[in-house]
Amino acid sequence: MGKKTLSSPRVTNTEAVWGWGWWAFQFFLLPSLLSAVNSLLSRPLSQAELNFTFFLLNFLAVMLIFHSFLARSVGAAAAHPAYFCQAVILGLVAYFALSKCVNWCIHQLDPGFRNYNDAFISGLHLNSRYLTVLGTILLVPPAEECFYRGLFFGVFARKALWLGYAVSTAGFALIHILGYIGSASPLTLVLSFLQYLPAGLCLAWSYAKADTIAAPILIHALVNAWGIYEMR
Repeated sequence: MGKKTLSSPRVTNTEAVWGWGWWAFQFFLLPSLLSAVNSLLSRPLSQAELNFTFFLLNFLAVMLIFHSFLARSVGAAAAHPAYFCQAVILGLVAYFALSKCVNWCIHQLDPGFRNYNDAFISGLHLNSRYLTVLGTILLVPPAEECFYRGLFFGVFARKALWLGYAVSTAGFALIHILGYIGSASPLTLVLSFLQYLPAGLCLAWSYAKADTIAAPILIHALVNAWGIYEMR
């Protein structure tokens, strides 16, 4: 088999501008806006339904903004299926190995550690199984990967590869804990942050390795599916 020629699908400047704008909106304003609208409804949505609505709107916006980037990425995966599969398999193995080590260390430091985000998703799963499965496995991975690997990693890695890894990994970990500031202890927040680092690192590595965002999207979906399966 000949040497792979990297097609390097990256977000364009236009996609980046719209992507940063939507990321800021969905991060800072959309949750509050949805909650405000929901409070005006004669039959307010449940927490699971509201969460799913957020996922769906975010997914649709990402499909609109990054549709060309995603199409180029699918083409890159199809052009080099062996490299794509290798990146997915190695990324999954690295993720589960690193997560096992990090989780062991976390529980040595705090035997009663509880990840608030995992507990929140578990509660949604109990109340609305199908919406939670659809949201976390099909809607979340493409949206978060376009942001944190396609946008964060892709933009900052152009300046320095280490910077791409640092910013995308830290950003990915932070979004999973910021909502619990004030309700979780500082130690729990720090340990939760550390718990998301393996995922961020392995997802960014798989993107760089496969040279297509399709790889981290698939890994993210499989990891979320496994997490949902463990909640049964």
